Amino acid sequence: MKSKLWKTLLPLLAVLVVFSLVAVGAFHRLDRWSQDALCQQRGSTTREIVVIGIDEDTLTEFGPYGPSYRNIMAYALQALAADPEHLPAAVALDVLYEGVSGTAGDDKLAEAAANLGCVITATAADYGDDITWEGNHAKTINASAVKNYIEPYEALRDVTVQGHISIMPDKDGILRHAILYVKNLKGESVYSLAVQAAQMYADKKGISITLPTVNGAGHYYVPYTGLPGDYYDKLSISRLLRGKIPSEIWADKIVLIGPYATALQDSFFTSISHSEPMYGIEYHANIIQSLLSGNLKTEAPDWIQLLVLAVLCLPASWVFFHRKVWIASVVCAALIILGLGSSYLFYRAGWVLHVLWIPVSALLLYLMGMTYHFVLTSRERRALELEKARISTELSLATRIQASFLPKAFPDRPEFHLFASMTPAKEVGGDLYDFFQIDEDHLCLVIGDVSGKGVPASLFMMLASALIHYVAKREISPAKILTQVNAEICARNPEEMFVTVWLAVLELSTGILTAANAGHEYPAVKHPDGSFELLKDKHGLVIGGMEGIRYREYTLQLEPGSRVFVYTDGVAEATDANNQLYGTDRMIEALREKENGAPEEILASVNRSVDAFVGKAPQFDDLTMLCIEYKGPASPPDSQPSI
Repeated sequence: MKSKLWKTLLPLLAVLVVFSLVAVGAFHRLDRWSQDALCQQRGSTTREIVVIGIDEDTLTEFGPYGPSYRNIMAYALQALAADPEHLPAAVALDVLYEGVSGTAGDDKLAEAAANLGCVITATAADYGDDITWEGNHAKTINASAVKNYIEPYEALRDVTVQGHISIMPDKDGILRHAILYVKNLKGESVYSLAVQAAQMYADKKGISITLPTVNGAGHYYVPYTGLPGDYYDKLSISRLLRGKIPSEIWADKIVLIGPYATALQDSFFTSISHSEPMYGIEYHANIIQSLLSGNLKTEAPDWIQLLVLAVLCLPASWVFFHRKVWIASVVCAALIILGLGSSYLFYRAGWVLHVLWIPVSALLLYLMGMTYHFVLTSRERRALELEKARISTELSLATRIQASFLPKAFPDRPEFHLFASMTPAKEVGGDLYDFFQIDEDHLCLVIGDVSGKGVPASLFMMLASALIHYVAKREISPAKILTQVNAEICARNPEEMFVTVWLAVLELSTGILTAANAGHEYPAVKHPDGSFELLKDKHGLVIGGMEGIRYREYTLQLEPGSRVFVYTDGVAEATDANNQLYGTDRMIEALREKENGAPEEILASVNRSVDAFVGKAPQFDDLTMLCIEYKGPASPPDSQPSI
């Protein structure tokens, strides 16, 4: 009787534990970062927003930022108003002008703003401590908690529209939300600079905009479109005042003017870019574009998501604890896919969900269920048999997970043909290879070797592979990709593991291969009229070795028929029974035997050569190789031979 009751209560207790972890925000940071990665995707930026920056060139020409810049801003507004046929629809100044400076610039700026007539100036609220946090972001803000309110001096305030530039990053320092309005000291609602600019533009265009739904703090979720730099076309105050910007550029558009230099300290990390800060005017530009395009997102209430989670997890928990493992695995996989897929689809439909609530809850319940099955099985086996079975199961699962990270389909396209293989020294290895298209004309090639062996190396390999794939989708430069991946790994690498990486991006239309090497083996290159030779490229430090490393890249011109072969040190350092190394000389000989063959034949030749050299000696390191043959740019499908 007690046994049956325990079996009934155990799945319910597991659900209670998981719900408690979700409720206290145990996964909140990871959930937010996963939400950023899944939902915040780069798009096409609008040409209706013109960003004019107070950049390094401006600071160099006019000196450090100070009261004199009121004169400079006045001249900038005069330049925008110089051509009556090409006036901007709205001009938003992302600069605070608190109090009079006692210079002639005060009156000049107010007069220039009045003459232009479509200027929005910045205000800001200084909050106290009356903020209620939910997990990682502000949930409610007491309007009376505004301790100070900064607004333009009276002459400028009277001739402009005001919009606040207050921000509230989440606790992890990432800016995911915007504040729709703030209360000034008079209790009046002041909308944000971005909202005021979008509204002024819409009024002049005769269109309407919809304001986003806010939470109790007056915040709303920002769906970013542009990465840092996407809105900035190198249009600076300096160029504007020198007459280098045609007035057609800003005619009937929204002009944002603000800091665009590191020294001015007006940049933030955002949900679309955790690695590179975004300047404030670009943040406002993203908000304006979302308002004009109607791309508004609403964060679904937590209680509704918890209710859905309960409906899914209660029956799933019973399956995990009382059904066969393969059935439980299928249900777990289905819930993970459902959670990730529904989060993405709902986001496209305008709703922001907790990306990891369903997947992590399902995975935890699944692991609890598997643990329960394991305990039951352990009663029926001896301790030694149980330990062997546990190790075998874990390694098999890790192998399948690891194998899922390695591509298995090798494309044979008109532009190239490639093949790769990995033979782990143990059941789970630490080598990696990958290839994927960044876009239609750029193919990314990756090979790496993690320090250590077994499951830890495999887990680190999957982390490195996922980071490389994530960064490469947003950055085409191999050097910048490795620099960003190194920064991410160094930031969370308590075990001080590292990975050597060779990463290249092949431009299919030209055959230009750009590569960077982070402590990896030298590649072997064969040009159409030659044989395979080692290319002793420049090595950078291994990934994870030290923070702040910046990698260098180099280029190769591949002609049709060129081949590139990369490998891990398990090839060159394979040893025979006498502990002699195989070496790169033997490898080059094996490559030349099939140098004009397909990549599969080339790898097979090296494998045979290594096996013959090693004989029956045990393999102590993973054996990973990748070879690509460049065939030349693809011909247009409608091209016909000339007669």
